[in-house]
Amino acid sequence: MAEHNVPYNGIIYIIPNDELYQKYKNSEVFIDKYGRLIDFKSKKVIKELEQKGDQRPVIQRKVVMVQPPEEHPIRDAAKQAAADVAYDYVHRAVDWTFDVGIPRLWHEYIVPFFHRTKEVMTSKELKAEAVLAKSKASTDIAIKQQKAGTKMTQEEADAEKQKVLYYWLGMLSSLKKLHDAGEMDIDSILTQLTDPAMLKRVNGFLSENPNLLETDKYIVLHGLLGRDLYEEQQLLSIRAAEITALAEKYGYDPRNDKMEDNHNG
Repeated sequence: MAEHNVPYNGIIYIIPNDELYQKYKNSEVFIDKYGRLIDFKSKKVIKELEQKGDQRPVIQRKVVMVQPPEEHPIRDAAKQAAADVAYDYVHRAVDWTFDVGIPRLWHEYIVPFFHRTKEVMTSKELKAEAVLAKSKASTDIAIKQQKAGTKMTQEEADAEKQKVLYYWLGMLSSLKKLHDAGEMDIDSILTQLTDPAMLKRVNGFLSENPNLLETDKYIVLHGLLGRDLYEEQQLLSIRAAEITALAEKYGYDPRNDKMEDNHNG
């Protein structure tokens, strides 16, 4: 019963007898990665094989010695001097930016720009009041004509309703614009905004068709009221108290006005 030396994966294994060696030659058994003889069909371990030698090459690792950088006093001193100069220039540039540049930019450009913008907005406010007055007149005429029995398409009716909403929203926006411009004579605007008939009409239009307000106008109204207009697709009606509270937020006091009226009476 002769032993047989069989190389596998660089290792020489010893198959102890001719019978097992013949099975190995006939591929009835094989050597696994753990050096065991395994039956090919049943995958059972037949024999733990002994090793006779290792044919795998030995890898020589080369150790690289890293030499510290050579010292160059003159070069190092020059680098440090250049770094100091660069730091000094950067420091001066930052100081100039905050001490001189930004203040000059503020006084020469930004402040005049705000003054010009305020003048333009004030003049536009006066023009807007005139446009709102004309819009109200045309809207009232359109509503009266509709009540008289004028036939209109749905698109035409929506356009007229949209005019009413935009007129009312324009007056509501004027509360903030007048406050920002330093003008607080808002009695007539507040009276129209809180008129029960007007509020009923506005709420009715918004409830009937949420799409009457374009996105930018919806955002304006949402911002002024400080709340959503709809909850679960149902309108949360706009109340007169909300409008009055918004006016009071800008410094308007209806109680003082009533007291003055009673005193004058």
